[in-house]
Amino acid sequence: MSVSPCLVDRWTEENNAIVVRWKQYERGLQPMQDVRNRCYSESIKLLQKMQGIPAATERLKLEMTVSYNTFLFSLSFTHPSEMEKNLTRTLLRVLEAAGSQVLSSGPFKLWQVGLQTFDTSVYAPYLHKLLLIQWMLWLMEGQLESIVTLLTQINHKGELLAHVNLQTEIRNLALSMEEDSLLMVARAARDLKDLLHICTVISHGVEQMNKEKYSEALEAFQEAKDRPSPRRLMAQIHTLTGQSLSKLDQPHCALHFYRKAVEVDFSCHSALYQSALVFRQLGNSKAEIEALHLLYSAVQRQSDKCPSTASLVSPDLLLGGEQMTFINRVPSPSLILYTLAHACVLNGSISDGVEYYLDLLASFQSDNKDLVPTGVDTSFPRIPVVYLEAAFALLKAQKYRDVLVICEEVITSTLDFIPERLLLDLPMENQQTVGPTAASPDSDAVLENVDFVLWAGAAHLLQAQTHWKLKDTKEAITNFTRAINQLVKVFIKQKDWKQKNLGNTEEMVKRMLTLEAAKGQSLAGRGLCFLEKGQLKEALRDLHLSLQIFPGCRNTEMWLTEVLWRLDRREEASVTWRESYNTTDTKSKNLLPLYLQAWQDDSAFDFSGLKKKIEEHIQASNVIT
Repeated sequence: MSVSPCLVDRWTEENNAIVVRWKQYERGLQPMQDVRNRCYSESIKLLQKMQGIPAATERLKLEMTVSYNTFLFSLSFTHPSEMEKNLTRTLLRVLEAAGSQVLSSGPFKLWQVGLQTFDTSVYAPYLHKLLLIQWMLWLMEGQLESIVTLLTQINHKGELLAHVNLQTEIRNLALSMEEDSLLMVARAARDLKDLLHICTVISHGVEQMNKEKYSEALEAFQEAKDRPSPRRLMAQIHTLTGQSLSKLDQPHCALHFYRKAVEVDFSCHSALYQSALVFRQLGNSKAEIEALHLLYSAVQRQSDKCPSTASLVSPDLLLGGEQMTFINRVPSPSLILYTLAHACVLNGSISDGVEYYLDLLASFQSDNKDLVPTGVDTSFPRIPVVYLEAAFALLKAQKYRDVLVICEEVITSTLDFIPERLLLDLPMENQQTVGPTAASPDSDAVLENVDFVLWAGAAHLLQAQTHWKLKDTKEAITNFTRAINQLVKVFIKQKDWKQKNLGNTEEMVKRMLTLEAAKGQSLAGRGLCFLEKGQLKEALRDLHLSLQIFPGCRNTEMWLTEVLWRLDRREEASVTWRESYNTTDTKSKNLLPLYLQAWQDDSAFDFSGLKKKIEEHIQASNVIT
């Protein structure tokens, strides 16, 4: 069936009009927001008209060009698997027009026959455009093996090779990229090929990173870096290079590439985030905090911007959601703000930390988040923990009234969830049974109950420390006692659980050690209050119990020394003094949550008078000896 030249010319004009409209939109000359949809709809209708009649060689260039444009416009509207079916139908029509017989509709066989049929003909550039579409669809679905097979088939004329290299095959790929001035395309074939080259190499590098083959990943990113890329994509390549170098224990080289990424594209948040992680690894807390601050500011600014959607084929689309999530992974703004607040307080920037914590609590209020949510986001600390850390920061900043208010919120919110008593049976190694009257520690519900007890106890503890700072010893004793009463609600059946191998209860053991530390601090705090009131026997009892539960706290040992001295037990005081000088808080402090580090961090305790008395006593004892 022949078609008049006038109809072919009209279809050509329709194709070119669609592309012109799209080009105007890309350049910002076309304000309509539904241009992509309109171009897709019009190109589909045009292709359907052309495919409504038998394929013929005189219309082959036009049909392949319209098909190429239609596939590009359909990217936002059609699933890749459906596009592959359409591509197969298009190839079969192309081969039908050339009179080629195909026994299989498998993609590799179709491409083999198609490439052999049109290898040196005037139709080769048009077929190669469709080949780019095939490459693009497989890349979007992460089918790198299929891409390697196809490119090898092109480069080696179907010859089977024992070993092939993806990057080598792409470099050696020779496709006809000439454009037809009479037939306009939505994206130049050469530009699409270059973008596919870069994104395929990046995808291969990410795949190697997931396999922990960081040297091979680095090689891939090096090749991608050497090719011209959009600024945003180049920044992502630098970031991936830095991540590979970091995994290869080259943190300073990694920082170099993260800095290059930010220089290329300041909105490359993943580079800022990875920089913060490296600075933390290097122990450079000042640089870590600065990187986190820049990251949080950048994320806040971007939240008000709408991403550009004018690009027809973007790297994000080609690399797919899973890989782009890996490449661009950055914590949520709330988690960045929490990390920033935590780092500031941990490293002594108390006023900044307080400000960040208060911003975070305000965001919880504006988002109507419950203090004790039912769902648990494992990427973010539990909200009561954030409240307790905020209270700790406020305590360090001497904002005592605010501490009391925040802690009261924790106490009130957890009140209905705290059990009267929780008896735990921690299974020892190779022990399978659990006592009939004890709770299994493997249960999430039990872990949750322990958390409620711990949070409420810690809130009372922080309130007690605040009252002590306010010189209200009576109220401090009351709150220390409340903390103790809360914390003793959790009881472990095995008295020697610390000395024995436990089963699969690591999370419970971690919580119990934290619980013991809170209990020890509560007893020590109450003992200090009794010491100040002159109730030495009560102080001695609490301080002894504190060191039994949570040994190694230097301040507690010093207070115990003072009590023993006042009770005229000078030799015991001297021995305790010597032991305290061999004690270091560092290990236990690093294992504690931030909100339990008040006593260890407090430099307000002055033991110079006690030191002088003890040293004089020791010298006198030596002289007598």
